[in-house]
Amino acid sequence: MSKPDRSKLPIRKQPFAGVANRTLGGSQPDWEELGHVEPPDGAPNVLLVLIDDAGFGNAATFGGPIDTPNYTRIAQEGVRYNRFHVAALCSPTRAALLTGRNSHAVGFGSVGEFSTGFEGYTAFVPDDCVPFPRILRDNGYSTAAFGKWHLTPDDQQGPSGPFDRWPVGWGFEYFYGFLGGGASQWDPCLAENQKIIGTPPEFYDEENPYYLPDAMADRTIEWLHGIRAQDAKKPFFAYFSTGCSHAPHHVSQEWAAKYKGKFDQGWDKLREETFARQKALGVIPADAELTPRDEAFPAWDDVPDKLKTFYARQMEVYAGFSENADYNVGRVIDAIDELGELDNTLVLWIWGDNGASLEGTITGSFNELTMENGIPLTDEMQLQLAERYGGVDAWGGPMMDPHYSAAWAWAGNTPFQWGKQVGSHLGGTRNPLVVHWPERIADTGALRTHFTHAIDIAPTILDITGIPMPTHIDGIEQQPMHGVTFADSLTDADAPERHTQQYFETVGNRAMYKDGWWLAMKTARIPWVITPDAIKPYAPGVWDPDQDPTELYYLPDDFSQAHDLAAAHPEKVAELKELFWQEAEKYKVLPLMATLAGFFGMVPPLPEIATYEFRGDVQNVLSGMIPRIYNHSYAITAELVIPPGGAEGVIVAEADHLGGFSLFIDDGKLTHTYSMMGVFVFRQQAEEPLPEGEVTVRMEFAADAPKPATGGEVTLFINDKPVGTGRMEHTVPIRFSGYAGMDIGRDNGGVVDLGYADRKPFAFTGTIKKVTFDVNPHPSTEDAHELHKAVHHGHAAHALSA
Repeated sequence: MSKPDRSKLPIRKQPFAGVANRTLGGSQPDWEELGHVEPPDGAPNVLLVLIDDAGFGNAATFGGPIDTPNYTRIAQEGVRYNRFHVAALCSPTRAALLTGRNSHAVGFGSVGEFSTGFEGYTAFVPDDCVPFPRILRDNGYSTAAFGKWHLTPDDQQGPSGPFDRWPVGWGFEYFYGFLGGGASQWDPCLAENQKIIGTPPEFYDEENPYYLPDAMADRTIEWLHGIRAQDAKKPFFAYFSTGCSHAPHHVSQEWAAKYKGKFDQGWDKLREETFARQKALGVIPADAELTPRDEAFPAWDDVPDKLKTFYARQMEVYAGFSENADYNVGRVIDAIDELGELDNTLVLWIWGDNGASLEGTITGSFNELTMENGIPLTDEMQLQLAERYGGVDAWGGPMMDPHYSAAWAWAGNTPFQWGKQVGSHLGGTRNPLVVHWPERIADTGALRTHFTHAIDIAPTILDITGIPMPTHIDGIEQQPMHGVTFADSLTDADAPERHTQQYFETVGNRAMYKDGWWLAMKTARIPWVITPDAIKPYAPGVWDPDQDPTELYYLPDDFSQAHDLAAAHPEKVAELKELFWQEAEKYKVLPLMATLAGFFGMVPPLPEIATYEFRGDVQNVLSGMIPRIYNHSYAITAELVIPPGGAEGVIVAEADHLGGFSLFIDDGKLTHTYSMMGVFVFRQQAEEPLPEGEVTVRMEFAADAPKPATGGEVTLFINDKPVGTGRMEHTVPIRFSGYAGMDIGRDNGGVVDLGYADRKPFAFTGTIKKVTFDVNPHPSTEDAHELHKAVHHGHAAHALSA
């Protein structure tokens, strides 16, 4: 049999090689007709693991304070890379990882939920940059993805698709996880293959509650067992992408309790301890220096003593959450070992898709989306709100969606400066990588110091599997991958370093690396500050990026970026600055700050649709796809049939008690509850019960003005008769949730009004004929275009923190 032509996908079927006479007499079958494409001989299994929002100094495997026995085991049986790089934001790293190309060049200059009209920021991968899972699949691999996706535009996360931006469109034959940037680990709105399946049924089992990290490992193991039951030899590619350690930081008390008291020394001392362990392990050079604390972060000694327990608890939960992720990855690896296939499985395990997240603000937060919605809360307010939802001991449980202080994240990025969003510095762009392949790696436990990048993963996997990068896929000529293979470094510590030049850019923070030199150009904006005053300096015609301060580092002599050489080498600064602009033009990075275009009125055309109708059993409408009710007047109308004796239950509900709304019938009365991120909760109820038979109910919100976070008046109607009123002083300006869904006829998962939590999902006992949202009920009193700009201002803010 001739070898297949792998240069063009899909691979063409070989011509019939048998004999087909008029009858079976003399005819010869060609049994290859029944076969399928097989990968090259000896192609190994591949397990690609990606931990979310974690820093270089988190895992014990690289000197951190968090126990990671499975990561350490894989490192000791494989090799560690201490100069592996990512983009400084989630979606860009994932796009680079799965395409082998720079993130802007494939439309991911920002996060998957946020698209703009600029080529590098569309969240649409061009057809000539097909992701490598598709290449593996078409060359005979079984492929599956589990966990966080974050590569589907916000308005395409529903049953109408299109699905080419879902995992199935990227070459994965099976997917179980969530499409957005984060998820509740207790109550996720899940997707499976091409369907949103929403809250898992196990959520309602109080004795054995659902937990997403456990379920991810269970599904992965189930998938592995299934493909082996059918085919004993077909290699697999599994992409295991944890929601940990992105906020919300959710984990059981059992895991968090392991770290009780282990962070009472605070973040400054923690950095010193981590730094000492890193040197003892040899994962950083002996002459590396610990970079100082930026004034944006408070000193631990300045934290009031009465709040230190609160802050320490934040890190205890984060550590337990992270160790649990290590445990569940270990379960998957053990399952591969039990199949007898670990020796021939290439495991690439990246601890973080960017540096640890600074987006919890200095205080940390009981609800991570308070920062995104621009709600200013002091640490004492955060503590008081945490007490409302169960107290600090409940931090990490299902009643809160917590994020730790930015100062803990900074400590997690030891020994580097800054963290997530800061593409100019190693704190945002350098993460641990461990590669395990017993069949080939001989000097186990060794360290590799090659400069490597997320875009190198795809060409390395193709190199090892013996599969060429195709010239054409579906008849479309493909762009070459921008990354380079580092396969030879797995077995040879002296292999040449091939990745010698790389640009970085995230929300205007940028860097240019070449031959050991690193030029850093950071904007003045602090990553967790998205106020109008913080954004104003970057307006069109105001910001001149060439006037941003520059820092220059020579990394072969300065591992941690501790010594700025810009003043001593102005010619190198000028050279690298010019090279950055060349790379930025080549890879579609321009215009800089395209992520913030919505703040400055650069928005898509005003939508023509002002009413949205929902009929039947519509559930799990993801938060980015609900009707656009934010920051202006709107109305919700429901046509109901109330049976004899009355009805109760939810008519429509979005998200949960930490941000959302619910229109429901309780004790026979129409009721509306609105949670302003769990900080303020407003409730209005009709003064009279609903009559039996066909009834039309309506909730109208009359905004004070079409502006972010506007207050306004609520009126409840039954058959056009006003039956209740109330005022909401504040409304959510940007987004109720990053992960909960909207349901008609019930309130799935965590509920909006805790008064019916014991009856969840509190399904409606009458009949709902139709629910209609009118997002422009009084067009004569609203400036639609200004409102449209305000809404997209909110979308831009979400992009900064997703």
